[in-house]
Amino acid sequence: MDMDMDNVTVLFTATELTSAYLLGTLHFLGVSANVIILIIIIGTAGMRGFSGALMINKVVAEIIQEIITLTAILVAPYQLVQFQIYLRLSLFALQGVVSHSICALSVNLYLAICKQLQYRSLVTWERIYKFLACSWIFNIVITSTYHFLPSMYTVDFTSLNILHIHLTPFNFWILLIMILNIIVVPFCLVMACFLKFRISTHRLSMMMMSPRSVKKVKMSQFIHTVAAVYLLTLIPLLIAISVEVPLKGFKAIAWTVNSIYHILKPFLYVKLYKPFRETVNAMRCNSCEKRVYPKQLDQNASDQTSGGTSADGHNQCHNHKPPVCCYDGSLSGRQENVESELIKNS
Repeated sequence: MDMDMDNVTVLFTATELTSAYLLGTLHFLGVSANVIILIIIIGTAGMRGFSGALMINKVVAEIIQEIITLTAILVAPYQLVQFQIYLRLSLFALQGVVSHSICALSVNLYLAICKQLQYRSLVTWERIYKFLACSWIFNIVITSTYHFLPSMYTVDFTSLNILHIHLTPFNFWILLIMILNIIVVPFCLVMACFLKFRISTHRLSMMMMSPRSVKKVKMSQFIHTVAAVYLLTLIPLLIAISVEVPLKGFKAIAWTVNSIYHILKPFLYVKLYKPFRETVNAMRCNSCEKRVYPKQLDQNASDQTSGGTSADGHNQCHNHKPPVCCYDGSLSGRQENVESELIKNS
């Protein structure tokens, strides 16, 4: 069928449309969850280095990926064939960027832990920036080769999922390169770094390591756990969008599992990595402080203007109990300054 045919609008069953919009809702929540993760990473003090830059690159690619997936779901009933092909190719490219970022995180932490003497000469900001640029360009170039070869998609207007991959001797290698780029090469490197990391750290206990090395080890454990979960949700999704699976409902299940992973990812990050937990607690403390302290300061100012005494003759400042910070049980610097000012004025 001609891929440049006019756009056609087809009526679908209520069940298909309801499933599509429910899945769209899940992906919208996935976008929100990834934005929350981005805010947490930026707000974490320990994420100012190379690992932070790679994680931000990963999360940004995932945000764009979720937005494109949401767009593809919303425009599915309108049968925009060529537009949907571009969206799917974009998903392949973004999945490659995410896999490259996970791989680079694993390699970076392996070098930081096991090659400490050579680390500063091996990993620099210039090389990190070059890697990120090359990763994006490389994935865009790979997916762009689609335009120079016979189409690997066939069209079926009887289904809400109108595109199906049809491999021939002339186009199968495009999908092969994409799979090698997204799964095989990056995650083989991740596995190799993980095994070398385990062998190196097995000889040393945490008590024998410096505090900096202990933080790197814990971050490495976190990154490899996230990589394993991501891989478990990615493989079914790639199968669902690459081949026609006879199992009914497989594609819907694969998309749902992937979107639920993105929704639950902030909880996973906070649970597995203590600095992220501390950042979230600090944000909660700041929120409590902004909500409680302006009222207290206004009340204290009015008390001082009226003489600083209440009806029973006692200064209300002495009866004031500062809120307990939810972060570590102690007052923040700003709260301590406010308390000292109150005591001084009283």
